[in-house]
Amino acid sequence: MKTIKYLFIGMLATVVSVPALAQLDDHSAVISQISKVIKDKGANVEAEVKSVVKANKKNADVLTAIGRAYLEVKDLDNAKKYADMAIARNKQYGAAYVLLGDIEVLKDDGGAASSWFQQAIYFDPKNPDGYVRYAQTNQKASLPNAISKLEDLRAQVPSYPVDALCGDLYQGAGNIKKALESYAKADKSKLEASQLVNYAMDYYLTGDFNKSLEVSTFGNQKFPRNAALNRISFWDYTNLKDYEKALSFADRLFTQSDSAKITSKDYLHQGYVYLGLEDYAKAIETFGKAYDEGEEYVDDRLDALKNISTAYQKQGDIENAVGTYDKYLKTKPEITAADMGALATMWQNHAKTLTGEEKAAAQLKADAVWAEIAEKFPSVAHVAYNNRARIAVSLDPESTQGLAKPHYEKVAELLADKPDRAANETKYLIDAYHYLGAYYTIVANEKEQGDYYWNKMLELDPENKTAKIALGLIKPE
Repeated sequence: MKTIKYLFIGMLATVVSVPALAQLDDHSAVISQISKVIKDKGANVEAEVKSVVKANKKNADVLTAIGRAYLEVKDLDNAKKYADMAIARNKQYGAAYVLLGDIEVLKDDGGAASSWFQQAIYFDPKNPDGYVRYAQTNQKASLPNAISKLEDLRAQVPSYPVDALCGDLYQGAGNIKKALESYAKADKSKLEASQLVNYAMDYYLTGDFNKSLEVSTFGNQKFPRNAALNRISFWDYTNLKDYEKALSFADRLFTQSDSAKITSKDYLHQGYVYLGLEDYAKAIETFGKAYDEGEEYVDDRLDALKNISTAYQKQGDIENAVGTYDKYLKTKPEITAADMGALATMWQNHAKTLTGEEKAAAQLKADAVWAEIAEKFPSVAHVAYNNRARIAVSLDPESTQGLAKPHYEKVAELLADKPDRAANETKYLIDAYHYLGAYYTIVANEKEQGDYYWNKMLELDPENKTAKIALGLIKPE
């Protein structure tokens, strides 16, 4: 008896629901409800659709909406059936042609889709959808043709936001310059959140952080919980070194945005802020999060490691600075001479903070790195030997041990006959001849060899007073 009762109630519900839905006079309400029925794929969907069609058989908008609901559940046969029915009822109804075009888009037939969108424009020239869908469908095949179609729309409906749509098309094509020009012509107050994001991000990518910020902060007021807009303002303030405001927008992104997925780049920017504020402990912690989050992004991990090393240097923690930088070098797919040069410079800068044996030890660490650079990167060996020579001069300021001699001799060997020698390389060579001339003249007491280097020096710098005095060409002042 209980089973019969439930079956009877279910049958009664079916009988009541169909006429109630079909008898609604408000088309928008009918469309909303029948669309939900189709998308939910209920057991009585066919009966309910049939009832609505029977009550609205002359309403092309309802029939088209039914077809679009079927399109959304990928039932292309029924989608086309109701689009055709709508056109049979009203040949001028552009939305039905647009639906037929969208069906062809789903079939990946851009040519057939474009033909239907053209039909929509022909029969319903004041309906923007045909123009917009034609432009969107053809933006990859012929962007100028797509833009031209939107200009046709502007002529028919002057109030339509054509410039914003042009911006979207240029954005999709990767033409940032044209996208910016189009967005700039649009009424900013009428731009959608996604368009404001594109607009602000394009300025960001061109390095115009002030312009980017102008757009993103406008968007922040209109869409305060939009994660992308909060992110762009955060990044802009970071690049503009307005660190307090950057932290404010970091908080908005991290805690006050809808559906915000925090990325390794977000943590990197937060780390830049703490580094700028000289809060090195927080910088190290935050860059550590960037490293952890950036498992799939090697460049982000490298950026994080390099900045962690910098923060440790700022703290005076050379061991952790070098240890982290060593990890950076091991993570980097291809190490350059500049990468290793930064490690040598790290030791040299640390040496400046020290005295005595500790200073010498740090300088020798730097020297060892420059030696490795000379071996691994022959094209910049002269730079490495020049730096080794300068370190040697610091360790042997009176040149009594001649520690710099072999390094300056190597500089001279590498650069003396170089045909395309740059100005800075000539400076290295002059420095080498200067040292060697002084060493042989004063320390080794070998005047002939010393004069050789003084003359070589004059060949490069004819008015050099030091060389002239050493050669007895002029008297000391």
